[in-house]
Amino acid sequence: MPTDNTNHITVDQLRDIVQDAHLNFLVGAGASSRLFGMLGDVESNLTEIDQSTADGQSKKRARASLYADFFDAVLVKNRNLLGEEASALGVIAEYGRFLQTLNRVLLRRKSTTINKQVNLFTTNVDLAIEVAAETLRLELNDGFSGRFRPRFSTTNFGTVTSRRSLQYDNLSEVPTFNLLKLHGSVGWVAERDGAGPYAPQASDIVFDSRLTSIDDIEERLTAIRSLLIEVTKDTSAASLIAEPLPKQSLAPLDDFLDAYEALPIVYPRKAKFQQTVLQQNYYDLLRVFSNELEKENSVLFVIGFSCRDEHIRELMIRAARSNPTLQIFVMAYSPADISSIEFLFDDQQITNGNIKVIGPRQADATETQEMYSLSVITDRFFEPLVPKPPRRPDATVDISVALQDPLVLEHG
Repeated sequence: MPTDNTNHITVDQLRDIVQDAHLNFLVGAGASSRLFGMLGDVESNLTEIDQSTADGQSKKRARASLYADFFDAVLVKNRNLLGEEASALGVIAEYGRFLQTLNRVLLRRKSTTINKQVNLFTTNVDLAIEVAAETLRLELNDGFSGRFRPRFSTTNFGTVTSRRSLQYDNLSEVPTFNLLKLHGSVGWVAERDGAGPYAPQASDIVFDSRLTSIDDIEERLTAIRSLLIEVTKDTSAASLIAEPLPKQSLAPLDDFLDAYEALPIVYPRKAKFQQTVLQQNYYDLLRVFSNELEKENSVLFVIGFSCRDEHIRELMIRAARSNPTLQIFVMAYSPADISSIEFLFDDQQITNGNIKVIGPRQADATETQEMYSLSVITDRFFEPLVPKPPRRPDATVDISVALQDPLVLEHG
């Protein structure tokens, strides 16, 4: 543990905060890296491609290559999650322990003025949180309502769930996780106007549990893979654009790009909110995020998120300035990440001093460097908040009691 308080928070401090605060979490790609790995700087590369003055065909091929890499690294692997295949069990277990721990914290929270709810904001488009919550039978509100054609709406968040005892008629609130996917989801499908009682309205988002969109994109991607450029973590936008064009036509790329960009997910680029017909839903989600941070005595824990997303970082800074009761704790993955994250908030004139970066100390040559993965964060910070069950006795002593007739004195 760090020897100072600069990038550290004690369990006692955390317990006091969690007991009476509105709980919010912002979960980024780092929390799911056990299955999906860490991608390169996709946002900067896509933004640079969009702004480039290079030939249109070169830009199209570069963009399609980046999309294909993201599809292979993230989108298609959601099948593993839904099928609970061996490769996905680790990340499901990590999220499961995290959610289960928070559920126990909520159950034991003494405050009667704050609902037993946690807001889970995430920029991830994968289904890891949904699968983990479903496996544990936890109450998860993902914004969808309806049985036959579940439709998404931000008005569905904030609902308090209670259960009544059948025997004693007692009413108790059930801990609820509100899952707000700021960048959309691989399980979302945008549908258009239709006829019939269950037909979608304009720009309706429905849930696609079978991932049919992924099947369609994969089929189109298979047909054009030979036209694409291999992408690695070190690949730059400039190198993609500079790659010589093949002799064959790039027209087949259009089918893949059209299908990919029809997904209701926010593409990682700086102009991300200007290129989707579903932008109203994303703006609504960001508004919910901002409103929750404006509440009195709110806390935001940031996990697996680099804070390089300008839209979200600006909302965090604005809320920290205007709400002195807000506390934001950014959990840095490594010692190096502490400095890079703190740099993003430098010179932002956050006079309340309520944004703090928490991270592991730098290990010396004789130690193994600890990293703040989702599992480590759960163990180190949130598991200690749950009261331990009473300790069982180390030994038992059998006591035998013999009952005898009372002694009667005879008088002669």
